[in-house]
Amino acid sequence: MILRSNLETAGLLSTLRPLQSRELSDRTMPLDSINQKRLNAAQGYVELGMFIEANDQIEDIDPFCRCVPQVLATRLAIYNGTQKWELARVVAKRLTEFNSGHSQWFISLAYATRRAESIEAARTILLQALNKHPKDAIIHYNLACYECQLDDMPAARRYLKRAFELEPTCRAMALDDPDLEPLWLAMDLI
Repeated sequence: MILRSNLETAGLLSTLRPLQSRELSDRTMPLDSINQKRLNAAQGYVELGMFIEANDQIEDIDPFCRCVPQVLATRLAIYNGTQKWELARVVAKRLTEFNSGHSQWFISLAYATRRAESIEAARTILLQALNKHPKDAIIHYNLACYECQLDDMPAARRYLKRAFELEPTCRAMALDDPDLEPLWLAMDLI
């Protein structure tokens, strides 16, 4: 199971980088220079795995600015890094409401939901996201992982095949993903 293309810092950094460009650029509230510096510092701390320091920087941001998407995305990375899954769910849910066009928020919501609640609940989130993002390889890949863990090997194979079609680099990730190990065992590949 993965959050996005690479597992850098458990997939946390990938939620920050896209935000700084196209996905939120048309819908974000600009931060003043002081709050932007605090946000940049928080993102830097996240990259270093220094989540307490990152959170301190977020807490120093003006309370009226803490709900803007780029700040929420950084807070999501902090909660994921500190494994505060319930809080991560709340923030990811808010981000899906703000921008349902960005599939990463659904992936992040499912990731946190799997840990806070269940694989079944996470699967439901991704099935709904699949309707909005049918060409997102990571959604297909993570659904393959969930189906595999739920012991539905035919569905796991279908989702994994589609992930490979959409993004060939998923093949290499799949070989080392422990969530998919039951599928490989079922196929007598190991």
